[in-house]
Amino acid sequence: MEEGSGAAGQAAFQSLVLRRLDEIRDAQRAAGSAPAAPVEGTEGVEVTEGAATIAARYTAIQRSAHREILALAAGPVVAVPAGANNGQREAMRAGVRYRVVYERDALDLDRTDTPLLLHEWSALGEEMRVAFDVPMKLVMADRAKALVVPPPPDGVPPRALVLESPALLTALGWIFDRVWESALPVPVALASAVDGPLTSDDKRLLTLLLNGYTDQAIGSQLGVSMRTVQRRVRRLLALAGAQSRLQLGWHAAQHHWI
Repeated sequence: MEEGSGAAGQAAFQSLVLRRLDEIRDAQRAAGSAPAAPVEGTEGVEVTEGAATIAARYTAIQRSAHREILALAAGPVVAVPAGANNGQREAMRAGVRYRVVYERDALDLDRTDTPLLLHEWSALGEEMRVAFDVPMKLVMADRAKALVVPPPPDGVPPRALVLESPALLTALGWIFDRVWESALPVPVALASAVDGPLTSDDKRLLTLLLNGYTDQAIGSQLGVSMRTVQRRVRRLLALAGAQSRLQLGWHAAQHHWI
């Protein structure tokens, strides 16, 4: 395939995804006002209401998976606290692959149960990453069925979308893949946050960074590639919950990292 035709194909696919995203948003708006029923004019989209019903559908979707579960874990908890997610435990013990992206703000590392639960999922084999911005709460089984939970307005019972439309599932899968690719591994940042101070290499890198050295110069000082420096900086950003190097410097000063 010629380069131009490949670029055109990618642009066409992205345009299709954007149209499907509009359909998902329309369905999400319908979830805010419609009764628990299929959404009119949108085949393969059903609205379900109430925490207990959503929890049951969530468990059922996980149990229906044969190969993989893809999940975006945006806060807050609506129906199933992580500690009560027995559907995931059962599926993972049956050999289902789990890939989950957690929203950074939803990971309260000061709570004693959060690190323990994440370590439990990791021990069971969950592949986990963290992102600063997770666009929705999603669980998808084998890319064939999905549950999307919009954040409920205050005082309104939670509602969710159960999706089996191939077009919408393709769009959701594309969204998950993009978020996953841009997210950072959780266990490394989590271990550092729980175990205490940074390593000596972390401190040296951070000192050079805050003294204005470029990534290339830091790499020369540390004897590593510029790509390795950038990877380590991304890890420190994730650990600090920072979105910029300036924020990272402020966090390092506030928490006496160096």
